[in-house]
Amino acid sequence: MHSLMNQSLFFAITVSLLCSIPTTAGEDAPKKSSRPSSHQLPILRIAEGLNGDGTLVKYYQRGLRYAIQYFGNYGPYYVYLLGPDSERSVRAIYHQRAMSRVNTNSKQPAMEQIEAFLKQRNVVAEIQAVLSGKAEGGLTWTQEAPILYEDVTTNARQREQDPIENTWGALHEYHHVFQMAHCDTTQARTSDKHINSWMAEGMATYSSAKFMENLGLIDFKSYMLQLRKTGGNIGHPSINEFLSNTKSWQLENETYWDGGRSAQVYYMLGAWATAYLIHVQGVDEVVVLKNWYQDIPRIGKSAAFKKHMGLSLAEFYKRFNVFIRQPDEKVMKILQY
Repeated sequence: MHSLMNQSLFFAITVSLLCSIPTTAGEDAPKKSSRPSSHQLPILRIAEGLNGDGTLVKYYQRGLRYAIQYFGNYGPYYVYLLGPDSERSVRAIYHQRAMSRVNTNSKQPAMEQIEAFLKQRNVVAEIQAVLSGKAEGGLTWTQEAPILYEDVTTNARQREQDPIENTWGALHEYHHVFQMAHCDTTQARTSDKHINSWMAEGMATYSSAKFMENLGLIDFKSYMLQLRKTGGNIGHPSINEFLSNTKSWQLENETYWDGGRSAQVYYMLGAWATAYLIHVQGVDEVVVLKNWYQDIPRIGKSAAFKKHMGLSLAEFYKRFNVFIRQPDEKVMKILQY
């Protein structure tokens, strides 16, 4: 198991019209094969009407702190916890968001860049979603300078009312920050410089659940079993339902996102694929969840996977396909640690 250092970790929090709190240096210099870790610690921006008793931020930080201690500090990372109570507050935060995306090396004036961002159709639609109380969101990132990552929740009221899911979501999304910092996200997920959806979502599903158990918040084995039986907190179809209704499938198939076709496969089957690597293939957890990514920029996904996991992706897919089709009782035996 990967042990975490007991170290203090602070976050800049901005509420409504407040400016960002200055940040201090973060992690040590990374290896040359990785994108440099950030010297700016995460910034949380909270809309008015939320976090009145401090618990929204408290339980988000519980997950974020753990994830950063495990993966390191990558960013810049902005967390937007929004809600419909104050349009003035929401629009002020989106103006701050636009400012964070200004490319200081661009010939286009900063104010024009800010205005252009706020007029983007997807941004206008997202603001309307916030003001109407719709609950949407997830991780997004830029692919051109300035490179940054954002976790956006358009209505954080449910997160505020559910500390468990709040912490869980923070863990899951930050694993994505680490993953994307070691990939070329301008490439297709099938590219050797990017990771497949099952690697992204499955490994983050596994890690966040395991970290939740480490924090004493859930039972990891029970959760993994529920992914097979009911779909757990991810939804239908469950693994068993999907496999019984799908004669031919491929973990590396990237088309399941299309038309609502069982994208849960990437989360649930991906989580079990991660479990297979750790508990059957015998690869250390920290290697599967973290270390192998650091070689992707240098030697590519396929070579990095074989180097760290001890088998090729093609061979892994064959073995996992046989494994995952076994009955629950037999599959669950690998988690008897």
